[in-house]
Amino acid sequence: MSVTLHITEHEQLLTLSTAHSSLEFVTDGSGFCVLIGRRRVLQTGQNWGAPCGRLCVWQTEDSEALLTFQRGTHGYGRLRIRALDHGWHFLWDQPTRDTFDLAVGVHWYGQGELVHQRYPLEQLSLWESPLLTWDNGGTGLGNIQTPAWLCATGVALLVQNATDSLQVGFNAPPSHVQAPQWDLSAAQAPASQRPPLASAESSNLLTLHDPNQPLEYLILVGEHVQAACKALIDVLGKPERTPPESYIRQPIWTTWARHKTAINQAVVLRFAEEIRAHGYAGSTFGIDDKWQRAYGDNALDPERFPDPKGMVRALNQLGFNVTLWVHPFFVAESANTQEAIRHGYLVKHPERDEPYPVIWWQGLGYLLDVSNPEALAWCADKLRALQEAIGLAGYKFDAGEANYFPAEARTHVPIHRNEYSSLWTAFAAQHFPYCEVRTGWFSQTLPILFRQWDRFSTWGYDNGLASVISTALMLSATGYPFTLPDMIGGNAYGDLIPDKELLIRWTQASALMLAMQFSIAPWDFDAETDAICRKYTDLHVALSEERLAAAQRAVQDGTPVVRPLWWDAPEDIVALSIADQYLMGRYLAAPVITPQTTARDVYLPRGTWRDYWTDGRYEGDGMWLRSYPAPLDVLPLFVREDGEWSAL
Repeated sequence: MSVTLHITEHEQLLTLSTAHSSLEFVTDGSGFCVLIGRRRVLQTGQNWGAPCGRLCVWQTEDSEALLTFQRGTHGYGRLRIRALDHGWHFLWDQPTRDTFDLAVGVHWYGQGELVHQRYPLEQLSLWESPLLTWDNGGTGLGNIQTPAWLCATGVALLVQNATDSLQVGFNAPPSHVQAPQWDLSAAQAPASQRPPLASAESSNLLTLHDPNQPLEYLILVGEHVQAACKALIDVLGKPERTPPESYIRQPIWTTWARHKTAINQAVVLRFAEEIRAHGYAGSTFGIDDKWQRAYGDNALDPERFPDPKGMVRALNQLGFNVTLWVHPFFVAESANTQEAIRHGYLVKHPERDEPYPVIWWQGLGYLLDVSNPEALAWCADKLRALQEAIGLAGYKFDAGEANYFPAEARTHVPIHRNEYSSLWTAFAAQHFPYCEVRTGWFSQTLPILFRQWDRFSTWGYDNGLASVISTALMLSATGYPFTLPDMIGGNAYGDLIPDKELLIRWTQASALMLAMQFSIAPWDFDAETDAICRKYTDLHVALSEERLAAAQRAVQDGTPVVRPLWWDAPEDIVALSIADQYLMGRYLAAPVITPQTTARDVYLPRGTWRDYWTDGRYEGDGMWLRSYPAPLDVLPLFVREDGEWSAL
């Protein structure tokens, strides 16, 4: 059933309106504003690529209108608009540049992972560049991206036909500020500069430009930000089902941060035995890099792992499901590489019938051609044979980002660079449901864990502890409810080694998230660290039914597992910008994310709340608890006793 569209003209204003909102155009200029009632919620079109004028309605049909306008000396442009149940569909007739005023949207959320993950998004200044999934991107782009943004005013924007030619800028720095260049062999700009904080010279615009094709986007509207977010999630798609329960009920343990590549069978078994000896829960034990002799092999290195089947059996007896770390790279030394070359299963050179070498973090390698069904079947068969031979539960799928897939490379079926991410994650989910991935591009419907990128062992939003929360909130806003925080305490790269305080606060911050993951061992510090981390691991287990219920609700209606405060208080101006608290089920967590801190301010949205630790009651229309006590062993935690979540 079509939506009724009304069109009116008055002086220099052209208005398209429906029951939910209206679009108001200036006929002698470019752009339009979106209004809900009389409230302006979005402003666009400061620059449509040329001076514009003489805008008029060329034709109408049911809920559609075709507008034409003069585009400087470039002739006439056309814009087709269709009214939808919850918004508007826009389709241009030629490549176009559009802009959106950040100030009108007030606060902005979405897009995906950034190295420097501030929240809300307008605090940052992101250079205009192709929107690609990146591993540690030079400008700050991260592993999971969606061309979607959400405004506090109750509007969501989604580019529907985005490819790797879509260029996005968000509050971009002035032109004299050069973007850092991405180069694996060179030192990266500091994480705090990728992207940098906004300044008075930042553009205050979201810019969209695709030089290769017309823009096609949706503007979705709601009475407030939560309604707009729900509309966006409905379009992006909800997960088909929840991830395996074992991932949710108990923590994941992995070898990486503690042991890096210095692993063997004895190290793995000793680590697992220590976990149990110290009384820690855990359902999954992940064996990370370096279980293979050569990257691309599907057998464990016999010198390091002389009895892999016996090792997995011993881990199972300790109560662990076992996973191995895999990726789409094949090095020349692997026997599987030559087989893949013979069958044409690798991404090819643009001019020669041979595999195209790419640089990854372990040197040169070749990429699996994920566009080739036969290549995917071959890879799945290899992994499944290993799984069945030694008793694995599944795999940890690493990499798959667009930056590793050269734009000029040839594949079995032509794909754009971000499609590599979506095809790689879909492959993992289809063949190995007991898995985690770390990249995504329109992958919201997959019922698997999406791991946050490798965190540094630091405190801040520059890829440290604070960013664990802000990243989860941003991904929730674009329809990824099943996110996995990276390893507690970070990855201990270089000389960035976590101290006991950081490890404890990180454990507390992760305790109410859907899943939590350890590698650095708390007992390697002291008895206090061990006891506190075990306390919050036990809390994670104790609240598993709450998290499972939240995961099931995400499947049913799209409600995020980790919710921003504004989800429950969408018209609370304070809740709209809270970056260091989150909701899960009926619980509100307010982790300490700064060092040497034993008290913090906590914001409680409207309702009745009970202090989880003291049973103290708080009730009101939204209140601050100033300097709430938070000694090292305390995670400020509150339970809602009214509203829809209180019955869980």
